[in-house]
Amino acid sequence: MKDISIERLPETDPRVPRTRLDRIAEWYRTSPVGRWAVVIINALVQGFFIWTTVLVGISIPLIKIVLTAVTGLSLIWRRRWPLVVVIINNVALMVKMIKSDSAEFLIPLLVSVYTLIAIASVRDRILGIGATLVFLFIPYLASFNGPLPGLMRERVPLSDFMQEAGFLIAVVTVASITRSRREALEHGDAQLASQRAEQQLVVQRDAARYQARVAAELHDSVGHSLTAIIALSEGLHGAGGSPDVNEAIDLVNSLARDGLADTRSAVASLQSSPDILDDFGAGTMTTGPHPAVATGARGWEQLEDLLTTARATGMNVVLTETGLRPSNTAAGRAIGELVYIVVREALTNVMRHAEGATRVVVSLDHTGSSTRITVSDDGHVTVRSDFSQDSPEKSTGHGLTNLASVIRERGGALEVGPSIAPGSGGWVLSAVVPVYIPLQEEA
Repeated sequence: MKDISIERLPETDPRVPRTRLDRIAEWYRTSPVGRWAVVIINALVQGFFIWTTVLVGISIPLIKIVLTAVTGLSLIWRRRWPLVVVIINNVALMVKMIKSDSAEFLIPLLVSVYTLIAIASVRDRILGIGATLVFLFIPYLASFNGPLPGLMRERVPLSDFMQEAGFLIAVVTVASITRSRREALEHGDAQLASQRAEQQLVVQRDAARYQARVAAELHDSVGHSLTAIIALSEGLHGAGGSPDVNEAIDLVNSLARDGLADTRSAVASLQSSPDILDDFGAGTMTTGPHPAVATGARGWEQLEDLLTTARATGMNVVLTETGLRPSNTAAGRAIGELVYIVVREALTNVMRHAEGATRVVVSLDHTGSSTRITVSDDGHVTVRSDFSQDSPEKSTGHGLTNLASVIRERGGALEVGPSIAPGSGGWVLSAVVPVYIPLQEEA
């Protein structure tokens, strides 16, 4: 029998299509070249101012050299500490304007303000813009009653302040548009990641269903037919009277036994995946004193992988656990497989149907006799409907119905419905699994 492989989705993270301008802006934000290019350009501009001053025979004050070095070097760390860099450049510009009524340090200030608006938090943005307006207005306020002796050469007109404020407004506007565009693209990327994760879970579940159907068909039809052939061939042994006929019957019996052994091996291989338990409950149950667990089955150790997949969609997924997990016995591992299946189905439903969900809480509460699994989200109900294991026809899909059947066969219970907690939205899935899972009876 051919192996049943799961469809492979692209390994790279899906992304919303970018325009050329988007790619340039992304390169500027993330590339070290973009960071250092601004520093170098500012150094060239400031160097040009100093060079022209020297050419006309004017001496350069020490404070100007210090301020030039401080503002230029501060731009190196504008992405790490944007608010601090904005304050430094504001102070430098204010001192320079008070001393000589010159706004030559306005360029590094505008660059640092752009970075602040593009990447900083709301609090830092408000503080940075407010501080910038205050520092820009101080020189003009100081000269309101005329030039200050030893500080200002002449009174500074208010129109200069309005001009610099206009540059500031333009930079803030461009940075806000850039930030809004970036956040829209990131939101689109998160939606595509959510769809991709949903597709992965759906592909896995569909493959498991198909795998289980194949296993059931092999067991019920092929296995039954081969068993009948073996029984008939054994009944015919010696009835033909001819050595050749008896030899042929023995050969048929031997071939049928080999085929039955191969069929049982194929069924066992198909049933080795715990995904089969998702919808059929066939999987790894035996008639021995404890439930058997397939080698390599998913369980307790793989729960974090499910949460990581869900978190990749942008949701905040939290796992809480109380009590002690069942011991590492066959029964304990079987419970771990069932817990994995319940959590996987719940997360699949959240990603498919919980519109606007941002937070999912997975709670595992272990007692001496059972394990309770609770999965709750804060999304809005879209196509999900009320469900209980006593009335599975209310479910809009097969996943919860099959899951309820599997849990009920193991002596547990499943409840799904809207959250009834005051002030909370979303849905809650709650399942109780007994520690000692009852074994299926032989057919």
